[in-house]
This record gives sequence, structure tokens and C-alpha cells, in this order.
Amino acid sequence: MNKLRTVCSHLTVILALMFLVFLVLDQFNPMMNFVDNNISRWLLAGLCLSSAAQSLLYWKADGRPEDR
Repeated sequence: MNKLRTVCSHLTVILALMFLVFLVLDQFNPMMNFVDNNISRWLLAGLCLSSAAQSLLYWKADGRPEDR
């Protein structure tokens, strides 16, 4: 369970930082279209799934001190 929480945590941070970079790059050059393409949509779906999985894993382990 701890390995899965660690992977979800790292994946969430990586994808969130990627989207922050995409947003900044899109502000400087909107013609590159970083935010509104198919790859970004799949990465956003991955970010949503990993953050939901991470929150569920932490919520499940909330009552057990050995999993914290």
C-alpha cells in the first residue's frame, strides 16, 4: 500500500508541474497550443485519476496509524 501511495504522490506532483509549465508556455506562445491538444487531455486525465487515487488512499489510511 505504501508503494502505491508513493507512486501516486510522485505522479501527481510530476503531472501538476507539467501542467504549470504548459500554462506558462501557452502564455508566451499561444500558437504552440500546449493546453488544448489530445496529449494534454490524456495527461490531465492522468492527473485527475492519480490525485483521486492518492486522496482515496490517504483517506483509507486515515484511521490506521501504521500506514501514515
